[in-house]
Amino acid sequence: MVNVTLSVDEEDLKRARVLALEQGTSLNAVIRDFIKDYIGRTKRYRQVTERILRAAEHSRFDSGGHAWTRDELYKR
Repeated sequence: MVNVTLSVDEEDLKRARVLALEQGTSLNAVIRDFIKDYIGRTKRYRQVTERILRAAEHSRFDSGGHAWTRDELYKR
């Protein structure tokens, strides 16, 4: 593991430590879990985006050259 130095508002740090204690964990564990979750969400977002773009590339939809106006798109 690598040590990291962060700048955090003192009051936020106190509150985070209290919350971690209330949850029976350490602030280090909370931050490690956050980073792992952040990496996972970013990876999933990228995978979903790539899947949507691939599907769009293979779509057979053809507008026939028609460009809709905003009013046409939102007409009820």
